Amino acid sequence: MFFNRRKCGLLPYIREDIHGLSPNDGQFYGWEINKFNIPDLWRKTKGEGIKVAVIDTGCDFNHHDLKENMLQGKNFVETGKPPMDRNGHGSHVAGTIAATDNNLGMVGVAPKAKIIPIKALDDRGGGNLLNVCRGIEWASDNGADIITMSLGAPIGDTRMERAIQHANNNNILVFCAAGNSGERSPIMYPAKYSDTIAIGAIDINMNRTKFTCAGEELEFLSPGQDILSCVPGNGYAKMSGTSMSNPFAAGYAALVLSHYKRKFSKKECVELFKQSVKDLSNPQYRTKAYQGYGILVPKL
Repeated sequence: MFFNRRKCGLLPYIREDIHGLSPNDGQFYGWEINKFNIPDLWRKTKGEGIKVAVIDTGCDFNHHDLKENMLQGKNFVETGKPPMDRNGHGSHVAGTIAATDNNLGMVGVAPKAKIIPIKALDDRGGGNLLNVCRGIEWASDNGADIITMSLGAPIGDTRMERAIQHANNNNILVFCAAGNSGERSPIMYPAKYSDTIAIGAIDINMNRTKFTCAGEELEFLSPGQDILSCVPGNGYAKMSGTSMSNPFAAGYAALVLSHYKRKFSKKECVELFKQSVKDLSNPQYRTKAYQGYGILVPKL
């Protein structure tokens, strides 16, 4: 019973809704897509054949930019109901990964990857570790190639650690947001676990964001400030946080798995990613605790 009282939820993040922007206004790329030349990678793959489980507040599977890539998911908050997102966070994460290249609205990093929406957090972004654990277990047993969690808790749990180990043992990559409490705060769970890939955030100027947590568990930095993506009702919003940098890295992993047409262990994925990184410009932060192995610069 104590387990059920252990809380987790969305890490603090900033949201700015973009009013007056609709999918019918034409297609646009976020700054991170242009800055990292993601369209060049699409000549080799767009993430075909890869399934990414998004454990979050659910997804708006009716959104013009998301519906084509939505698979059947699971709702652990509202038993028997579809995992619909009424918060916005889960849809934003899903859009960053796999918003469709459909000449409407925005485009995700891997626009032909498929999303498995798993609702483990409620409409306010809160939840308990038990539902998150159930989400990890269900994703691992229902075809996910990648699991992404842009959520956090100050403590972990034995069942969660076992669930992540189970995914890892089956070469399912688990990406987690490092946390947004700043450089004096430790990496949050589940990113703190050794079997996850912990992602921090940079801004458009390739600087480490002030909100990213620090610790030796940090693996990579990727774009996480002013990220434009989907929110429910065919809307769009800019959000900032490691919640946003994490799905960028997961989307890149989807391209890698699709390109090589095989699964990667966490160790293999990290070693491959380490071949394509860039140091922060500020020497003060060129340590494992502050930049991980560096800024992730996608290439195939």
